[in-house]
Amino acid sequence: MGPNDDCEVGFSTPPPWPPSPTAVAPTIKCNTIRPGINVAPAIGPDGTIYTIGRNHAVTRYGYVIAVNPNLTPKWTTSMHGILNDGCNVQIPPNGTPGGCSAGATTGVAPDTNSLPSGRVLDDSTSSPVVAPDGSVLYGSYTRYNYAQGHLLRFSSTGQFLNSYIFGWDDTPAIRGHGNTYSIVTKDNHYGGVGSYCNDDTVCPPDRNASNPGYPEQYFVTSLSPNFTVEWQFQNTNTLSCTRNPDNTVTCVSDHPSGFEWCVNAPAVDSHGITYANSEDGNLFAIGPNGMLKQKIFQQLAIGAAYTPASIGGDGKLYSQNDGHLYVVGN
Repeated sequence: MGPNDDCEVGFSTPPPWPPSPTAVAPTIKCNTIRPGINVAPAIGPDGTIYTIGRNHAVTRYGYVIAVNPNLTPKWTTSMHGILNDGCNVQIPPNGTPGGCSAGATTGVAPDTNSLPSGRVLDDSTSSPVVAPDGSVLYGSYTRYNYAQGHLLRFSSTGQFLNSYIFGWDDTPAIRGHGNTYSIVTKDNHYGGVGSYCNDDTVCPPDRNASNPGYPEQYFVTSLSPNFTVEWQFQNTNTLSCTRNPDNTVTCVSDHPSGFEWCVNAPAVDSHGITYANSEDGNLFAIGPNGMLKQKIFQQLAIGAAYTPASIGGDGKLYSQNDGHLYVVGN
């Protein structure tokens, strides 16, 4: 969209949304297109450069942008209105707690009453990933599915292919095996945020009570190239722990639904082992079959830090917990 075009924003009236089945979202001028502030570019084997753009004034108009090695444009694909899993799909039925307003059209985003978009937020570090088949992955934001976002997949020429129900602040890893590959991603089913709004009456924060078939849970998930689930490893730990100055560990059980994966980019080694940080303070090693191999408690169970797990050239692992960089390995 051009800088003087009109771009939709969310309804300003109190929820439930949409205000009526025929309501039209308000608009503002889109402003110019720029990269997402925390986006890192990706480079394909042929030298194509991929980045993510958005209109400056709005988040619902985002773009996957491909640039030739000589910096001439190759293609641009919009992420506006490409989804269809809003009202009556991932959240409770219309007219019930957590659901859209009665009579809302199935599939629309409740806050705009139009087809949902993959949004680009500046506080997200999601960055494009080029898969072995040339397709491009991007972890976008969506609020209407408990703020989980969507992982989006595009062809090498920019056609939208499919989506998965988590993508917020997520740059997935690729695990090659045989003649194919898997996509390894965090997969947080958040609790405490409400389905699509911040009104506790309309969108109850207790997801387990309002939507028991789709409860609060926290996974690392392996997907096929077509986004079918191959395996899921769930964090079922309930203990918040801290490492004391004498190196003893003290714990209290206060997370009945487990802990969020706070890694914004998991790492996969040559053996297919996935490494990921959790908010429970552990660095996890998960085998290529989705089974736990090992976990190491670092310092503190804390709601941070949305940093990647990394593998150095010497095979050592690098992770962050409680403001400290940890090195793991021989």
